[in-house]
Amino acid sequence: MEVVDAGALAMPLTLEDARKHGATLGSGVALVLDDAVPMGPLVARIARFFRDESCGQCVPCRVGTVRQEELVTRLAKGAPLGSVDDELALLHELGQCMRDASICGLGQTASSAVESALVKLRVGREGSAS
Repeated sequence: MEVVDAGALAMPLTLEDARKHGATLGSGVALVLDDAVPMGPLVARIARFFRDESCGQCVPCRVGTVRQEELVTRLAKGAPLGSVDDELALLHELGQCMRDASICGLGQTASSAVESALVKLRVGREGSAS
């Protein structure tokens, strides 16, 4: 899952075109939202989905998805531990560990999806749609 902005609405759903927009197709689901949807709770729900889907076999995914959900929930509530930048740096570090060390594709992609959503939707930032 990757988040793209309104400029990608006319994008053909091909691997090549997705790559041009800095995205991947994943399972091929397209979810279109307007700016009335609160993004913080939506991204927290996505993080909860990955936590629930982890089989728990490997530590990077089992622990990483839980920590990722906790971090996203803090940002969605506007209650980061430290600054938002610190939380995003921690999320990136956690994600890199998950991408490098998880056994399966879920652990390797869960962090990319959540990071993409947080950064592109500006969850936790002043004036964001959170």
